[in-house]
Amino acid sequence: MNHEVRQILEKSYAAASADSVIEAGLVCYDRPGHTRQVATLPYCHEARFSAGYYAYGTLLGQLDEAAGLEMLEAIAGLQFTDPEHPDYGGFLWYREESVIQDSNAAFFILMPLVAVRLTNPGVFPASHLEIMQRMFHHAAAWFSKECRTPELFYPNKTMSDGAMLLAVAHFLGEPEYLQTATAYFKRWEEYTVRRGWGWGENISLVYQGVMMNALRIAGSVLQQHDRELAGRLSVQMDALKELLIFHDGEEFVPSIRSYNFRGETSRQSLLWTIAGVTGVSALAEQTFSLNDLAAVLLFAADLRPRENASAALPVPRIREERIFDASRAYTWIGQHTRLGSINRFPVMPGSYQHPSWGLGWQSFPVSFSVQDQQVSYLRWYVDDSTAVRTHPAEEYRSAYLMPALFAGPLYPEVETRSAQQGNALVVIRSMTRVHNRAAEIADEWLVHRYDGEVEAVVNTAGDREWLVLRYPDCAVAVTALRGLDSKAEAHAVLPVTVVREEGRIRLRQVLYSGSGSMLALPRLEAGWAVVCLDEAAESADIQQQLDTVTIEDTQRDDREVPREPWAQIRSIRLTAGPRPPVQLTVDPYAL
Repeated sequence: MNHEVRQILEKSYAAASADSVIEAGLVCYDRPGHTRQVATLPYCHEARFSAGYYAYGTLLGQLDEAAGLEMLEAIAGLQFTDPEHPDYGGFLWYREESVIQDSNAAFFILMPLVAVRLTNPGVFPASHLEIMQRMFHHAAAWFSKECRTPELFYPNKTMSDGAMLLAVAHFLGEPEYLQTATAYFKRWEEYTVRRGWGWGENISLVYQGVMMNALRIAGSVLQQHDRELAGRLSVQMDALKELLIFHDGEEFVPSIRSYNFRGETSRQSLLWTIAGVTGVSALAEQTFSLNDLAAVLLFAADLRPRENASAALPVPRIREERIFDASRAYTWIGQHTRLGSINRFPVMPGSYQHPSWGLGWQSFPVSFSVQDQQVSYLRWYVDDSTAVRTHPAEEYRSAYLMPALFAGPLYPEVETRSAQQGNALVVIRSMTRVHNRAAEIADEWLVHRYDGEVEAVVNTAGDREWLVLRYPDCAVAVTALRGLDSKAEAHAVLPVTVVREEGRIRLRQVLYSGSGSMLALPRLEAGWAVVCLDEAAESADIQQQLDTVTIEDTQRDDREVPREPWAQIRSIRLTAGPRPPVQLTVDPYAL
């Protein structure tokens, strides 16, 4: 372990130790946990953080053998060890749980143990290894079951299950488990090449880290057992690193499963250094959670000085990234602003909302960023008169337990369709077959930390009003396209209301406002266009650039299938100066 890596570990471990209370071998939190069983408790004892506390404390010599043994035994006590139990080999996340509610617990709990053992194999005393081997033996059954029938659309979970199975099979010397894990990664790699990254965790700064840890563990083990497969996984690792390099240390726009509800433009992550965007010396100034330290060990050889980091990339620059099948992310990065969109979200059916999970509340399919200011994003707003739900959510804890946009049990089909060329974007957002209670439904741009005025600028021709957010060196212009509210018989431009709250503003199109009764609506639509005026800060420059923008919005009945007025095909074309036009076609009947 080199000096810089040890410094990072020691600083982060010291910070964690100062705040941690250990009770009967597990870290005790003075707050609830994230699963339903512990969400209302005043405190809980968590196994994941405890495993990191044990593993890194042992590595750094901060825990003696007896203290470490107590913690390891407490962690092992949360594992199901009866081979007849349906969850045999799995773990509870918290001591206060009685059943598994988060099936990711097994790989997250074992991750620090595996990371330390792979990179520093001699650090654990024999008494610890005996318990660890027993845990690995039980866990191999759990991971083997997960890898035989993996949910390939859920990459960070299944990749981590596969990586853990490879590692424990290697430690146990069990060729049958090794074969199961190898077969899983062959299947995952083929799926990823053929269809893409499942529901979109390749454009998630959060889950890229989990997947890269899994790929590094898998590659390390497979180098000894299947070098050809290890090489194919290395190609996928490089694809993730290329995305990080393109975004050069700033939040992804767009992003799936980001949780960036405060719209921060820069987010602390070890991944920037692993990809070579920043140098290792920058890490010495930061303190990381113990949950992040596995990456420090697994990628220690990749942590380079700044002088060896990637050169600054040119601006403007554009990247299109395949997510799944024909669903793609498009990002434009300018000097001061960034604009991103997913052409189709959700990127696959069945993934948007659910009573107990869903990607809608944690994803940002359309967003723009202003350097050192904020990431602003479109979100749905639903008030059913008993609760307000938004997608993306207001914050993590409440949305984790209430992730659907409506109370249910039936949900409308919620979709975003976008097209983008460089700094210009058009987007149609829709809800089809709404049969839910609501007092208000709106689509809105949420802009955190904006203290300026929202200026209305009309094209010289007088055909369109733009709402302009002005910054010292740039501006962003937003306008409403035609939409469908609950009273509309045909598409029409809906008014945009500017709501100023403490610390933020909302640009809103209200699609329904009423009494909180049961709605029965075939379709609601909100439409927007956005242009980033990357170096236009003065009024004259803003006016000049907006005067070049024209938007055509037409609809037609193809007479090939029966169509109600709300189901006609829309064609939108935005032209801005000499640049290629933005063209979006929305067919409510398209698959």
